[in-house]
Amino acid sequence: MKFEISRRARRHIEKIQAWWVENRLAAPTLFLDELAGAERQLRAKPESGTVYATHKTGAVRRIFLAGTSHHLYFRYRPDRDELIVLAVWGAPRKRGPKL
Repeated sequence: MKFEISRRARRHIEKIQAWWVENRLAAPTLFLDELAGAERQLRAKPESGTVYATHKTGAVRRIFLAGTSHHLYFRYRPDRDELIVLAVWGAPRKRGPKL
């Protein structure tokens, strides 16, 4: 399966990781560790998570990264055997990300 991270999601990841390293001194790698675990989960079960929205190119799903309180938003296209991470967003926010 092709596994991609969109430019927007990469920016989110970089910003979150920089904050995490600066502010979570006891566990500076927790966010990246959770992302790696999410990737393993999605490669094994690409239709996991809950449907967040429906888009013309397919359902947008999300999984919760419990240790860091973030959601990872993604779209899986079985016809292309492709999974694209669209965004990583703080769960406590009042609204979701632009997708």
